[in-house]
Amino acid sequence: MRTFRFPWVALAMSFTTAVADGQRPAVPTAQPFVSAVGAFIALSVPDLEASAAWYEAKLGLHRIMTVPRTGKIAGVVALEGGGVIVELIQHDEARTATPQPELTHGVAKAGVIVADFDGTVTALRARGVVFMSGPYPSRPEARANVMFRDNAGNVLQVLGPYAKR
Repeated sequence: MRTFRFPWVALAMSFTTAVADGQRPAVPTAQPFVSAVGAFIALSVPDLEASAAWYEAKLGLHRIMTVPRTGKIAGVVALEGGGVIVELIQHDEARTATPQPELTHGVAKAGVIVADFDGTVTALRARGVVFMSGPYPSRPEARANVMFRDNAGNVLQVLGPYAKR
């Protein structure tokens, strides 16, 4: 029998509810992560539903799993789209980090690598995502990149290809 380090993982595996296609809200047609190479990001958030709505509206992801909060068990929403999976977790005992996550030990930011950086930036802008840094063009020694915050203050970064030498 497999034991889980985090009890909500076992709960998520046994009490999931998929969201039917007909229940998805209308979103802009531009899909930011169509050219993503692939990424998985798990984030602790203070308001699960507000964050899930943000990721659906701003990043074009759709819910693939919802685990409601029960007692002391964390609530979980998993979203997916264009090769990117985001798992949002709301736990009653979680606390907000500093406004500068790079000054807190642990994950400072999460990123996604995409093949079509310019198309992704255009799609993010079309969805109203406000950039905190960039977009910066690619160079032979550095990928094109842009950074922004989600509704909970988590820093996300999109990286494109390197410039050809």
